Amino acid sequence: MNAFIKREHDYALRISAYLAGISNRAVAPISTISSLLSISRPFATKIIFRLKKSGFVGTVQGKDGGVFLTKLPTEISLLDILVAVGFKSRLNECMNPDFHCPMIQECKLYHFFEGQEQQLLQALRDTKISDVAFTNTDLHQKT
Repeated sequence: MNAFIKREHDYALRISAYLAGISNRAVAPISTISSLLSISRPFATKIIFRLKKSGFVGTVQGKDGGVFLTKLPTEISLLDILVAVGFKSRLNECMNPDFHCPMIQECKLYHFFEGQEQQLLQALRDTKISDVAFTNTDLHQKT
């Protein structure tokens, strides 16, 4: 079965939730993020690059460098992060704009999936990264 939220999307949410859980926009080294969140360093770097390009994270170079959120965690929704890393999933293929089904008006399945998708998207809009933030303590680890 294909996943609705792909691994890259999940990792972007994890990275953002971790950054939201560390104090006052502190800088977290990519090596720490990678290790604590069980994401390979190259994959974490790729995701961080996409989040930076979208304006959600900033980076600091050098010995004390790393990654930080550029916005308050209360201002960033889960949907914002998902879209920043390319989330475009639909619950049903028939809901894709390029798909033309002659039964859309009378199809009860289409309307069911459309309603469910709208509820899910609203929940993703309403849930902020601050709502799902976690810390080193939550991960049962110390840095």
